[in-house]
Formats: sequence, structure tokens, C-alpha cells
Amino acid sequence: MLKNFWYAVGLSSQIIGQPRPVTLLGHKIVLYRNPAGAVVALEDRCAHRGAALSGGWVEGDCLRCPYHGWEYQSDGSCIEIPANQPNVVIPKRARLATYPVQEQYGLVWLFLGDLPAPEHPPIPPLPEYDAPDWRAIHGEAVWNAHFTRVTEGNMDSSHAPFVHSAFFGNRDEAQVEDYQVDLQPWSVSALTVSKPPKPVGLLKLLLKRHRPTTSAILTAYLPGINRIDVDFKFQGYRFIYFGANTPVDENTTITRWIGLRNFFTAAWADGNSRSNVIKTYLEDRHVIETMRPKIVPFDGKTEVLVASDALQVGYRKLLKQCVDRGWMI
Repeated sequence: MLKNFWYAVGLSSQIIGQPRPVTLLGHKIVLYRNPAGAVVALEDRCAHRGAALSGGWVEGDCLRCPYHGWEYQSDGSCIEIPANQPNVVIPKRARLATYPVQEQYGLVWLFLGDLPAPEHPPIPPLPEYDAPDWRAIHGEAVWNAHFTRVTEGNMDSSHAPFVHSAFFGNRDEAQVEDYQVDLQPWSVSALTVSKPPKPVGLLKLLLKRHRPTTSAILTAYLPGINRIDVDFKFQGYRFIYFGANTPVDENTTITRWIGLRNFFTAAWADGNSRSNVIKTYLEDRHVIETMRPKIVPFDGKTEVLVASDALQVGYRKLLKQCVDRGWMI
């Protein structure tokens, strides 16, 4: 697992009246929303006797511990100990760790690391999210797998005819055309060309003519964020999948995903779009949760990679650079 990155730890719509616990890279954290509407992230452990603050409640800008009522401000400092006699000074050590938070794309992002703010790697861009003529849906999926395996699976161009055969079809035409990899400081991407998917569900209404190919720009952003931009090659119709694969711990990943489409943009089509993503996840899970070793290897010897794995090779190079920086937890 890697520190010094922004991680999507929840949907903005989930952070409402009650404190919400999350686990990120093995760290227990509590989120709540203050009166100004900003999300606050604190260590989910009272400095007094270790009770989970996520079982407490919000009072104004503060969070109250459910065990002995200690009250903490959004900066992590304790401002009240109900059991103390009047005029007793609150110990300076009565303080919680705090975490930087941003909200973008309907997601709550938390930074866990020790880099100064100007050196934080960026949250990946998603300009289509707020653009007109695009419709966005959100969801979550839990994997019993390391986040690196989930991330690589979502940018794999050669598994579709086998794992998703109902949608992507003929296993006898599984060859992957050579593609050029674009390796950037925080991302790796490639334009891939493939046979068009079968027009199932609402795609039957959308794709009424034969199309020889479909293209997709597959991108992985560090530490484990996927963007899949599918061009159906018909009237400019596209579907964008954006998935932030967040490591709860070394064996569990939660993907907070966004599906964006510039066709059938009314709410009545959301169900079909959501079911397509979920069906894909269920098919991938049967394979990804069985993969060994749990974390993708960097040695170049444990697995036999081929030309169609060029994106995975690029992603592993970026991960290795982070390990060399000392960012591995």
C-alpha cells in the first residue's frame, strides 16, 4: 500500500448527519460534515481510552466521544472533558490526528501521507463530470483483493472475450493489436482498438448499424484509479468509467466508481447503466480474487508478461518508482 496520495474514501452523499467510519491503508478514520458543509476527517480513536469516535455524535463543528463525552474540534484538539473539575487544564496530548480532505466528482478524497501540500500528487482530472450533455451515476464495489490487482484488471485489454464473453464475444478473435503506451509521472494510458461490443440492453436501441471497431482510451492513475473512455464510433457516443480503487487493507479494496454517458442522459436509463457495471464487476471478481501473489509483482520474473500487457508493465514501473521513494506502507 502507498502513502502520499489522495484516496476516495466515500461518496459525498454518504457524509450527512452522523459520523461515518472508514478504513484506509489500515488506518481507522472518522468523517463528519461541519455546519459550513465541509467534510472533516479525524483519527477514529478517542485520546482518552481509545473508544471509536464514529459511535459518537456531531455538535456544531465538534465531535463528541460516546464513552466519556470528550469533545473534539475539527482541528483535532479536545476542548471539553465533562468529568474534569472546573478550571482544570485540558492536557495538550488530548489531540487527534487530522487529514486533508477534498470533495470532487461527488466523492470525498482524503490525503494520507507526510508530503507538504504543494507536493501532493493531483486528484486525476474528470472534466466530463460537470460538463453539459453528460449523465453521471455512482456506486461502490468491495473486493477481497489487493488494489493493484483490481486496478490492473480494469485496464486489461485481452481478458474481455473470456471473462465478459456475453458482451465482448468471440474467443476465437481475441488477438490484441499492438498499442503505444503513454507513460506520465502519475499515469499510464493507451488507445486500444477492438471489435465492437455486442449491442445488448439499451445498446440495441443506440447502435443500430454495423461498426467495424470500437476504441477505448485506458488510463491508470497512481495509486490505483482507472479511467476507461469508450468511443462507440457512432454519432460521438461515449461511455466513461472512472473507478477509484481504495485499499482498506492489504486484502480488501473498495472501488468508488462513476459511470458517465453522453447518450440516454435521462434518469430512466440509469438502471441499465448501473447493472452493466455491476455485472462486469461480478464477472471480474471470480478471477481477480483468485490471483496470486496478492500484490502485483515488480521483479519481472514471477509472471510471464506479453505485448498485450504493456499497460500493466507501465503501471508496475510507476508503482516501483513509488516504492523507491519510500512511499510503501
